[in-house]
Amino acid sequence: MLFSLLKKSYFTILSIFLGYAILCLYYYLNQVNIIFPASRIDTDTEFTFTIDHQELFIDTPDGARLHGVLFRAIKPKGVILHFHGNAENMLSMQYAAEPFVDRNYSFLAMDYRSYGKSSGELSEENLFADAALFLEYLKKAGWESSKIILYGRSIGTGVAIQLASKADLGGMILYAPFYSLTDLADYHFPLLPSDLLLKFPMDSASYLNGVKAPVLILHGSDDRIIPLDQAEGLARIKGKLVVLINGRHNDLYGHEKFWFEIDTFLAGI
Repeated sequence: MLFSLLKKSYFTILSIFLGYAILCLYYYLNQVNIIFPASRIDTDTEFTFTIDHQELFIDTPDGARLHGVLFRAIKPKGVILHFHGNAENMLSMQYAAEPFVDRNYSFLAMDYRSYGKSSGELSEENLFADAALFLEYLKKAGWESSKIILYGRSIGTGVAIQLASKADLGGMILYAPFYSLTDLADYHFPLLPSDLLLKFPMDSASYLNGVKAPVLILHGSDDRIIPLDQAEGLARIKGKLVVLINGRHNDLYGHEKFWFEIDTFLAGI
């Protein structure tokens, strides 16, 4: 009987171990789709934006083609370079751009590889390199570094912070940022060894140490996708943290304080 119990315990432990190993393997192999649930747009899609805009394509050294849209202000004070959240693409960008265009800032947004009309395969290295190409585009178009403000939202904050650590800029706005993607993955998947499995560690905290430009951090107190303590950790390194009371992950645009703080920040650049 003792042997039978030991045998049963052995197979139970083995089943748990195998199940855990399969879960880890699934997480490792499917993390791009989990972290970046890209939504495609047909390349011949015509946008119906009501703001003056220009579509642009940038070819990368490794053969990918990146798509972006520049929303033009009539008499721009500067330009916003925007990196959107992981469930967005250019179809929703007028919503993000219009408040800035109304404030006389042009607004350039890019779609990451495999998003929208952009082609290519995603990797952390490619994300960062592609963002730098859009910054280079603005500089070649005649924009002074002091007039370029990076604006990252959610997953896009990781892209913005890394780029800001490598360039002189006018400033950076972070909407619901994370301390690192590894840290955030630990929050959502506490039983998995994300530090070993993640291909996208996106260590924003480390990169933020190298940012020279002024930083504004905006975060909702009730955000359950990226909890507030992620932003608090970043603010201890650099930046002004503004907490929107009762704010969640996707509703900060509706808070008056959100725009008051952005107006104040932009006026100081």
